[in-house]
Amino acid sequence: MKKNQLKELQTKTAAELNSLLAKGEIELAKLKMDLRAGKVKDVRSLNKKRHDLARMKTILKNQQLTKGK
Repeated sequence: MKKNQLKELQTKTAAELNSLLAKGEIELAKLKMDLRAGKVKDVRSLNKKRHDLARMKTILKNQQLTKGK
């Protein structure tokens, strides 16, 4: 994920982030199935997707914590 994509994510609302997370988790599950079936050539894409989802979750958690203050 590039820096400009991270900045875009930080400006999104919690609802938008939740929808992106749901889509990302579905994509991750598909990647895992394809990996087990031997269809995936780029194994690193799985790790990249996991890290992107973790970044989204971190941004969402930070937004929730700052709203609580």
